[in-house]
Amino acid sequence: MDIPENVGIKEYFDEYVPKVFAEQVGAGAILGMDGTEIKVQFDITDGPTYSIVVKDAKELEVKEGPVDIPTVTLSMSEDIFRRAVTGQLQGATDTFTDVSKMSRNRYDQLLGVKGKMVLDLAATDGSSADITVKFNGADSPASTFRCSLEDWVAMNNGQLAGPTAFMSGKLKIEGDMPFAMSLSSLVS
Repeated sequence: MDIPENVGIKEYFDEYVPKVFAEQVGAGAILGMDGTEIKVQFDITDGPTYSIVVKDAKELEVKEGPVDIPTVTLSMSEDIFRRAVTGQLQGATDTFTDVSKMSRNRYDQLLGVKGKMVLDLAATDGSSADITVKFNGADSPASTFRCSLEDWVAMNNGQLAGPTAFMSGKLKIEGDMPFAMSLSSLVS
């Protein structure tokens, strides 16, 4: 879906999120997701907080403001947010927001993760995207992942294995290594 580069935050959540969600779930529910609830909170630096609650991978609620104990909290600047939702930073946030990638196994993994991941993604234009991803309200353990946006997208599309990226120096990880390794199935 084409989202204009100057999309407002409120406009994006009120108008575009329901349309994107409808495209992602298509005509049917995702099997095995009955009884599930995923809460994704977007904390925009110097801006509003919006939350998305998805029940059974088929019902969507968009809410201005925070939710209690979000499954995933994405914190970023308004510029990074706008670049991510308009496709300029493809792969930066959709790893954690694309309902079509959800399965019961992935849902269970998300619920089991507690900690904070900081993404430091370098774009080809020389800019960088800093995004903090907090799982289930926990600030620790914490790890920082540094790589190019291109390599991040390749890892999330299954074109580059995370361990290969790490061993070749394309991905640098700082902080709690056991926590970082526990995220491998969620970010690849």
